[in-house]
Amino acid sequence: MTWKTKIRKCLCNNCSFCIWLKNKVAMKKFLLFSGIIIFCAQVKAQSPAADTARTDATITNATVYFGYGAELTHESKVKVDAGTKIIVISNLSTNIDINSLQISVPEDVALLSQRYSVYYPTVPPVTRTKEVERMEDSILLVQREIGRVDNLIVIDQEILTKTGLLIENTIKTSGNKTVTSEEVLKLLEYYNNKIEKSKTNIYNHRQTISQLNVRIAEIRKRIAVITAVAPIKQKPYGQVFLQVMNKRTGEIPVSLSYYTQYAGWTAVYDVRVNSKTNKVKLVYKASLTQTTGIDWKKTKLTLSTGTPNFGIVAPVLTPWYLQLYVPGIYTDLQRRAAAGNAQRNLIQSYRDDEKLAEEVVVNGDGAYKLEGKVAGVKTIDPSNLQQYTTLNEGQLNTNFEIDLPYDIASDGQLNSVTIKDQEIACVLKNYAVPRMDKDAYLLAEVADWQNLDLLPGDANIIMDDTYIGKSVIDPNTTADTLNLSLGRDKRVAVKRSLIKELSSLKTSGKESKQFFTYEILVKNNKLTDVNLLLKDQYPLSNIKEIEVKLEDGSDAMINAETGVLTWKLDLKPGESKKVRFSYSVKYPKDKKIVNLK
Repeated sequence: MTWKTKIRKCLCNNCSFCIWLKNKVAMKKFLLFSGIIIFCAQVKAQSPAADTARTDATITNATVYFGYGAELTHESKVKVDAGTKIIVISNLSTNIDINSLQISVPEDVALLSQRYSVYYPTVPPVTRTKEVERMEDSILLVQREIGRVDNLIVIDQEILTKTGLLIENTIKTSGNKTVTSEEVLKLLEYYNNKIEKSKTNIYNHRQTISQLNVRIAEIRKRIAVITAVAPIKQKPYGQVFLQVMNKRTGEIPVSLSYYTQYAGWTAVYDVRVNSKTNKVKLVYKASLTQTTGIDWKKTKLTLSTGTPNFGIVAPVLTPWYLQLYVPGIYTDLQRRAAAGNAQRNLIQSYRDDEKLAEEVVVNGDGAYKLEGKVAGVKTIDPSNLQQYTTLNEGQLNTNFEIDLPYDIASDGQLNSVTIKDQEIACVLKNYAVPRMDKDAYLLAEVADWQNLDLLPGDANIIMDDTYIGKSVIDPNTTADTLNLSLGRDKRVAVKRSLIKELSSLKTSGKESKQFFTYEILVKNNKLTDVNLLLKDQYPLSNIKEIEVKLEDGSDAMINAETGVLTWKLDLKPGESKKVRFSYSVKYPKDKKIVNLK
């Protein structure tokens, strides 16, 4: 008797069967109702919320600070209605200073809260199609066939082994019975036939297995093509979730700005010299890089010489304790500038006849030689760029606003952005120290350089469209003039020689006195006048037994503390001039000076 028949016959509703049946029906209804609720909740969760509006932000302006740091400005428009409670704005930088995030919405939209996060794209799950399932079933069938053929190979190998043992045992157990040669031949013929057949079968079976394995490999390749997951082209990006109160329907603008450390620029200069006209043009460039996580597309740049400082707490003095110096970590530019300062020679200003103060200079092919073109540098140099650049000077910094759209990828590569170029007022002069270097150097002496808004940076020296070398511009000096080394000038010949007729060694009693006379010959092989700053020196002594005396300075400006002699020579085209100086050194006859020459 089935339970349906029992229901028809039992109408008491009090027996154990009826109670069990009612509970079972109630449980089924509860499970069905619960499943419907869960399904509806999942559908609602998967569908976009009705109170959420989404949009992408477009970067419009980037203020990049000297060294590192940038302030990015985004604009966006989002469609909202009276029921909108959440606005999600995407395509922001993945590295921002949360405290610097500023959001602007219309006055009739109330911004209740904001939250920033980074979205990382996920790999979509691989779905198995019916075609893939059929191919996987085919692989199983082929693998079963391989197993069956493997079993046949084992059987044939057993037949070979058993046949050999059978013949061997037959001959051994024949007893006193004589086995004729004809019987042996028949046994051998039988065994050979069995061996041939079994080995042929084994070979054919193995060929079959190889073909089946090839078939499996082909099917798996087809499955791999079908189930291949396309690489994720989308990069992570930042998102802002805005909780708002809104009473209108339509499109509203939303502006965002924030600070990020993952961008910056350094100054790079091109010093272009025309040797025929003696004019110097300074091209001011910015070497800009960014890794903010988003590409800047058609973005207007503002290059600021300042550094953002969000601190608002006034400084308080604390106890000042002295300690020993420990070398710190410097940037590459600071290290090179410091190394250059250690070896630079201070050069007297050609305009100053009273002072022997010397200024800093780096020679053109010294420690800053440029080897080839820097790999990975992109050049952005629109024609007539200067008319699009606006200079805004504040009390603490200077901003160069470039009214042109730039594309700067977030790849860490250097982008050379031309800011401006201008002819600078300078005096070209030649400088020579024949005791140290037989060549003369061409220098550009820049006065009132404070008005050029210079920053520390490398300078490429280009003369007559030919690359000469690399130098460093360091405006962190209190000198009135700034000297730029333009490299060696082969058209000014300099020769220093010892005049033996006027040089001698005299000995008197316990002392020796040695005389030295040097002659310096300079010639101007240019077609223009040359102002030459010529330097040499005589030795100094801090030992009581050694006396040094300058016998003849030949109208040189003399710095007795350093032993430096300076001549200012004006040379006409093709003109030559000579200067001489003499000095004597007296020392004990039984002693020897190791560095006298």
